[in-house]
Amino acid sequence: MHNRPEIYLDFGNITVLFKWKMSEYNEEMKTIDDIPVKVDVSTAKESQEFGPTFERTEFTWSYQKKSIGEWVKHICSIFRCECYEAEFHIFETRYEVQSLRNNFPKLRRLNVDCFAAEPNEHDIQTAQNVLRVFLPYAQSVLLNGVPLKESLSFQHIGMANLKELEFGYSHYPKLDDLLTLNVESCRIRKTRFSLRDLNRFFKMWTKGSFPKLQSLFVLGRLEKVSDWNLLLKGLNAEETENSQELGGMEKNVFDKGFWRGLRYSMVSNWWKTCFSSY
Repeated sequence: MHNRPEIYLDFGNITVLFKWKMSEYNEEMKTIDDIPVKVDVSTAKESQEFGPTFERTEFTWSYQKKSIGEWVKHICSIFRCECYEAEFHIFETRYEVQSLRNNFPKLRRLNVDCFAAEPNEHDIQTAQNVLRVFLPYAQSVLLNGVPLKESLSFQHIGMANLKELEFGYSHYPKLDDLLTLNVESCRIRKTRFSLRDLNRFFKMWTKGSFPKLQSLFVLGRLEKVSDWNLLLKGLNAEETENSQELGGMEKNVFDKGFWRGLRYSMVSNWWKTCFSSY
């Protein structure tokens, strides 16, 4: 949602965009249950026949005394949508979050973005409200730059019985955070990490801890080659002969040279093949 109110609904290769006007004086909508005076709707359909192209159609719906929430439900019923995805931009969210929850009862994937370099109290409170309302029902959660506090921490989210959890940019997890993971797949991107903590976590993982966790991806920075040795200490990692071919990672070996440099990546099925404990 943006300063000019918008909602995107994705149905496979078709996207429906709502834009609305609450009054002639451009009043803000307080909840998604408010009734606008004008709704502009456009659709974009992606076609792959001759490469990716988009067919766009725009039209205006007449005033029918429906709220935006009712329009969303109406469109979803046309497409027979069983699950919903929602994306929240924290610094632009002004609406009462519970009204969004009431109109997205089957929300399964939740994206929360906060791009402020120094989030203020409004940003923090809004992020916490969104997560508290939707987290118990979501299966996948993606957080970009979201400010986390003790009242709603990485550990609270990690214990939420999710299928997928992804963090980006701002949070620096610790070992205690990882020990609470109750997810099938976890991705932690562009973060700082204690290599000792990560090494300890992998040792525990290979010995049978975290049975639900099937995939872990971490993207961070290695300042020097010796950091790589610290990360792999005691893990019996092996080097592949061909570091440039993806197939080399599928032969129950691990390639240190391929990832050496400014970043490192770890995905569980690659690690499973390189640890002797597996």
